Amino acid sequence: MQSTEITALIEQKINSFVVTALTADIRLYKIDFFHSKGNLKIHVLLDKLSDPYGSVNISDCSTFAKKLRESLEKYELETKIDLNYSLEVASAGAERVLTSLQEISRFKSLPMNATFSDPNGAKHNGIYAIEKIEGENLTLMLANCRENRKSGAYKNSKKHPHYTVAFSAIQKIRLHIDY
Repeated sequence: MQSTEITALIEQKINSFVVTALTADIRLYKIDFFHSKGNLKIHVLLDKLSDPYGSVNISDCSTFAKKLRESLEKYELETKIDLNYSLEVASAGAERVLTSLQEISRFKSLPMNATFSDPNGAKHNGIYAIEKIEGENLTLMLANCRENRKSGAYKNSKKHPHYTVAFSAIQKIRLHIDY
């Protein structure tokens, strides 16, 4: 087998260990593998379903990491393959990028920093609230948040239009934490 095939098989095996280390309330947000000269860095981002921002705490990360390390150590012993790995486990973050309509729907009560093109092709960037979701379309309005109030934008929010845009017209959207 070529090294790329072996690497793919090892990553697939590690992914299966990640899945078994998850709990009912914690899900995998993202996993990345970084390979360099015989070293493997495993970077896992977790999401907590019961948290309004999806934030995972240190205890959750520690518990998950311990379960995953146990599986990886057992795999190394059974296969005699030294993974020479480092493991980093963290929360996906309170200001995470949202990549699906499902995620947007989950966090629709929170303000979101969005960049999108309206149906006329004009580009917009700001902090918006989701007014409604219908199929693939989102209706956005200026969010009542500290940053919009501070800039004066929200003061005249009734003058700002609501935008109904297709999910595909959104270039980037992430949660906004109102500090």
